[in-house]
Amino acid sequence: MGLKHSTDLKFEVDVNGRKLELNSAEVMRQAFTPMELFLVALGGCTAMDVQWIMDRQRQRLDKFDMSISGLRRTEDPMYFESIDIKYRLAGPNIRKDAVERALRLSAEKYCSVRTMVKDSIKLNITYSISNGTQDETTYTYVP
Repeated sequence: MGLKHSTDLKFEVDVNGRKLELNSAEVMRQAFTPMELFLVALGGCTAMDVQWIMDRQRQRLDKFDMSISGLRRTEDPMYFESIDIKYRLAGPNIRKDAVERALRLSAEKYCSVRTMVKDSIKLNITYSISNGTQDETTYTYVP
């Protein structure tokens, strides 16, 4: 991976030929900030784990999306003090225990990004299940 200064506080990132623009000044809002990309990395890591584990449990997902947001300190360094992750899963006959298992395995075994921050950032995790015939039900995940 290489970073090359572009203008002002913008950098061009090259990851094996794939390009990305990075900006540390949120006012410009023309590129990703490092903190936004951190949330993307955490969300992407756990989303891929959960999808893979649900597939292995033969839990068909017709829809799977999630949202992730963080609460940052107001003083420098402005790191995330807590992060909220909300998973939404829909499909026929999705079992609550299968979702809990997928979330647990992602958290404890597979998600490298989460493992790096497990002792420093509080994660608030909720998930909702919709089986098509029933209303969506939301649960709080407690490790």
